[in-house]
Amino acid sequence: MNDNGATILVVDDEEVIRYSLQKKLSRLGYKVVSMEKAEDVLYLIKNGEKVDLVITDIKLRKMDGIELLRRIHGLDEPIPVLIITGHGNVEDAIRALRYGASDFIRKPFDINDVASTVRVILNRKHEKKLAERFVRYVVYEKSRYRIPIDDTIITAISYHLTKDLVPSGLCNNTTAENIALALQESITNAMFHGCLEVSSSLREEYGIKGYNDEIEKRKADDLYRNRHVTISYELNRDYVEYMIEDEGPGFDYNSLPDPRDPDNFFRNSGRGLLIIRIHMDEVGWNDAGNALRLRKYRVERNEDN
Repeated sequence: MNDNGATILVVDDEEVIRYSLQKKLSRLGYKVVSMEKAEDVLYLIKNGEKVDLVITDIKLRKMDGIELLRRIHGLDEPIPVLIITGHGNVEDAIRALRYGASDFIRKPFDINDVASTVRVILNRKHEKKLAERFVRYVVYEKSRYRIPIDDTIITAISYHLTKDLVPSGLCNNTTAENIALALQESITNAMFHGCLEVSSSLREEYGIKGYNDEIEKRKADDLYRNRHVTISYELNRDYVEYMIEDEGPGFDYNSLPDPRDPDNFFRNSGRGLLIIRIHMDEVGWNDAGNALRLRKYRVERNEDN
């Protein structure tokens, strides 16, 4: 997707944060509008301004970022929201994810990580529109996919696997988007940690560049590159279930750190699992540790969003 030209609203009451984000994102070709108050964002949107992404700090004067997120997701056409949070604000970040935030970053942040996250979110929005062209209404569905190690298809297949959840009455749009996000995290883990056997500790130690370099190196290695991820999908009137299995050696899932622990919450190695657990009702592994089962039960729809 060519997302250059997308309009991004940056909301933060710290001028230095607004300036650094606007400078970096503008340099990448985005149209960036920076604001101090959440109320100004809502005014702009309600008066017809086309906005592709909102980046907002949780802590703002008057209306905070959580309330802004809730109001944006109450619009007829919700806009993706990227939350900025301070270190240690675990409960706020969890609430933001539950209310439909596309992702979160914490202060102090690496501006290149922010740019990368923005690209992912905008691409996700684009791929969702493409996925909506598929069949709209189903009562029962069951399918299986065997996909190669190719991160460019993760977002598209995640939305393809959630496209029928709203029309079938299983959940609303926000929940469907959250399930798609959980799938993206799960498939990413299966590809990189499972098939390629790249540890998330590399990102902690060498940063995102060193982590991505190792991924690209292993994609070209005959030992790993021919492995696949198998996704089984079932949708019925009571629940949707996904089984995501990689061809790696598996791992001891009991040794995973608890991502709800404040000391682990902002570590890169724990965020994916936390997102998955927040958005799914049941999460479990097979004995080998190379297959993840996700289930979401039908919820009553009290609103159209």
